[in-house]
Amino acid sequence: MMKAALVVALGGFLAGTDLGAAERPKDLSLGVQAGLVLPVAQDLRSTTGSSPILGLGIHATWIINGEDELRPRVDLWSFGRRRQDVETPLAQRIETKVQGLAVGVDYLFSDGRYGRYGRWAGGPGVYLIRWSVASSNQVVIPGAGTAQASGTSRWTRAGFGVVGTYRFTPWLEVEARWISSHYGYENLSADLGTLGLLWHF
Repeated sequence: MMKAALVVALGGFLAGTDLGAAERPKDLSLGVQAGLVLPVAQDLRSTTGSSPILGLGIHATWIINGEDELRPRVDLWSFGRRRQDVETPLAQRIETKVQGLAVGVDYLFSDGRYGRYGRWAGGPGVYLIRWSVASSNQVVIPGAGTAQASGTSRWTRAGFGVVGTYRFTPWLEVEARWISSHYGYENLSADLGTLGLLWHF
């Protein structure tokens, strides 16, 4: 579902670029981003594992005050499937898969030393994150066989970030982010870090 939403958004986004850059305000650019996403909080790692995954997304960048940048963005994170085997009180196997769809905006303070763009920029980010956890639980019941249950739970939580970027050219930028959020019925910590590239059109 989340991947389908991003594909639809990306299709509309790319169609919009075909209207011609000349029709957009000169201080507005569109782009895509891709990079590594690393779960940091232990509560999140217990569900996703500790390995980094590939995150994808789209964004727009609006230059304001001649230097600073306002960047609305959409990011999709699809973590690998995590398997846990538990022996007590009953032997069971738990599998979980976490996805996050983040919609938000970054405000970047630029040094203004790269034409109308700054080479270095940094600032805060605010996001709404739709967390989805698909899980299955297989339990071995002595004398009765195996029972299995599965389902998907979803929550929408706020996220707050700190962003730093370095622009190599007007079209290519590297970005690092720290995002703090929560997920689950118990509001567990879901902090993560990202490192990626942004392409501007």
